[in-house]
This record gives sequence, structure tokens and C-alpha cells, in this order.
Amino acid sequence: MKTRITFLCVTMLLGVFCFAADKPNFSGTWVLDKDKSFSNPAGLEQTMTITHENDQIKLTGKQKTTRGGEVDLNESYTLDGKPTDFTPPNPPNAKGKRRASWLPNNKGILIEDEITSTSPEGQEVTQQITRKWQLSQDGSTLTIDYYFDGPRGSFESKRVFVRKKQ
Repeated sequence: MKTRITFLCVTMLLGVFCFAADKPNFSGTWVLDKDKSFSNPAGLEQTMTITHENDQIKLTGKQKTTRGGEVDLNESYTLDGKPTDFTPPNPPNAKGKRRASWLPNNKGILIEDEITSTSPEGQEVTQQITRKWQLSQDGSTLTIDYYFDGPRGSFESKRVFVRKKQ
């Protein structure tokens, strides 16, 4: 009986390891699919180039909106779950803490930013931005869900990107 229970436990553990999901690799050039995205700034266009090695992600690109014009993107993430300081591009003189980690079962990543700045009235203002990245099974689509919480309330948006063919 003891041997049978031990055998069943070992078999179950092996099954868990065999079916554990590989971590997705987000490397590539990605272009926003406006038709599948929603709740974004007017006229949003975005292209990103992502380099992903182990737990390091480097993102560069361009983002353009009707109201905000064109902005260069240059971000990096370490997927270890530890908070790090970063300098947000907006508002000026803001300070940020960022934590990036793998989602359960390596189904994607979670990036959490807390940005603190001073309002024109001199009050400290904090906003939180959470992004959940998930890659389609075939690796051709990257979906980023955004969750914003700040002084003007809370809202969410979705950006769907397609991998640009090389």
C-alpha cells in the first residue's frame, strides 16, 4: 500500500512538471491592431520592438496620439517581482516604483507601476498603472490589458498587437 501511494505521488509530480507551461518569449516587432483594441487615446498608433532574454525585457518604440503627438518608448523590466525605482516620462519630476513578475503558470507577465508626482496645487498625487501581457499560443498576438487608478478615477483599456513579419 505504501509503495502504491508513493508511486501515485511521484507520477502526479512528474505530470505536473511535464505539463508546466514554458515561459513565453515576447521578442519581436509589434504593431497595434486598432480594430481589436479598445478604450485607448484618440488616434493611438503604436509600434514596439521587444528584446526578451531570460527574465530581462527591453522595449523600444513609438506611440502617437491625436492629442499627445509622438512619444518615444524606452522601458525595461526585470521579471523577479522585486520593486525597482524608475523615472516615468510624465508628468515631469515624477518618481516611480515598478515591479514586474511572471503570472501564475508562466501565462504572461504582470507589470505594476506606482507613480508619485506633485499637483499644480502642491499636493502629492499617486497613480497606479498595472499591465498584464499575454501572448497567443501561436505567438502572433500580444495582448496588453491596462488598469489605471489615479486622481481622476479608475479605468481600463486593452491593446492588441500583431507580430510584424521579418
